[in-house]
Amino acid sequence: MLRNTLQKTERLCSETAIEELFAQGKKFHSFPLLIVARKREDTDAARILISVSKKRFHNAVDRNRVKRLIRAAYRQNKFPDGYDVAFIYISNKIEEYSKIEQAVKQVNSE
Repeated sequence: MLRNTLQKTERLCSETAIEELFAQGKKFHSFPLLIVARKREDTDAARILISVSKKRFHNAVDRNRVKRLIRAAYRQNKFPDGYDVAFIYISNKIEEYSKIEQAVKQVNSE
């Protein structure tokens, strides 16, 4: 049975990996997200980074809700192994789950 979970190995935590992602990654907009993606040489699990600005959402409750929606959309539409992806939320309001899921799906087609 395949579980839609987000393992520790699927989170992008290393500062050097994050710097490489933003230096070498391909950037594109898929409203309400700015997405930065990079193919790695190794074939480990895809790793993601989610960022929601405190400037746009002052309350932590709202920031955490947006991050939870992005994680749920990612779990339903996982990427092939060997990718690093950063999701940066750029909207000023909390969008519907369907819009966020559509933006996350855009990564697979790019």
